[in-house]
Amino acid sequence: MTGSDRALTFRTADRGVSETVGFVLVFALITTTIAVTFTVGLGGLEDAQLAERDNNVERAFDVLHDNLNDLSRDGVPSRATELRLGGGELALEGDSEFRLNGTGFGTRVTEGGSLTYRGAGDTRIVYENGAVFRMNGDNGVMIREPDLLVGDTVVYSLYGLGGPAESVSGERTVLVVGERTDRGVAADDRTAAENVTLDINSTQATVWERYYRDLAAEHDQIAVTTDGSADLTVTFVADRYDRFVVHRTAARVEFSD
Repeated sequence: MTGSDRALTFRTADRGVSETVGFVLVFALITTTIAVTFTVGLGGLEDAQLAERDNNVERAFDVLHDNLNDLSRDGVPSRATELRLGGGELALEGDSEFRLNGTGFGTRVTEGGSLTYRGAGDTRIVYENGAVFRMNGDNGVMIREPDLLVGDTVVYSLYGLGGPAESVSGERTVLVVGERTDRGVAADDRTAAENVTLDINSTQATVWERYYRDLAAEHDQIAVTTDGSADLTVTFVADRYDRFVVHRTAARVEFSD
């Protein structure tokens, strides 16, 4: 074999090795890309799906807010709202309490109860006392505000939820039925001789506090403290308004398929 023949043989062998190494490297790159895509991309897709599910529930609670307000504002006997759980949990809870105290009332006016959806992570979407919240742990935002008129006359709308509704979960779609059980003027202080206090105990207390502090910055009828026995105390200063009216609505809540 001549020198040129040996050189040609070596070059052919080198090319074969290079093609094999190249195939292994390309195959390894493709395999790694697929693995990373499934590990990172799939996880991101699942997170996006969970976030969109909670967004859909938030929009359903927006409708729920309007439907339950119909019981209070218009006096309709009942309203039903469809809500897709999407793997989350919906429950009627009785931990919250809103208590109005005023000497002109003759008695305290108290209501409570909340409708809570637990979604991804620490996310909660809550309807409570005429307002809707999106919470993450103890922090959150108020999506829909309650009915409250502040002026020469203060009109406070107190909304209570109760009933036999038990927690439901899974992928099912449920119908949330609210049936009005009570509605009317619970107190009407026309003399405004004494301050009216609102004591709030709620897992949404931090957001309620922010809401009332924003109101207090605009209206000198309102003062806010957090150093009492309640999570939050709102004081309506008597010499800053002429009349205080409490409008009370109570509803019975049931879940059905």
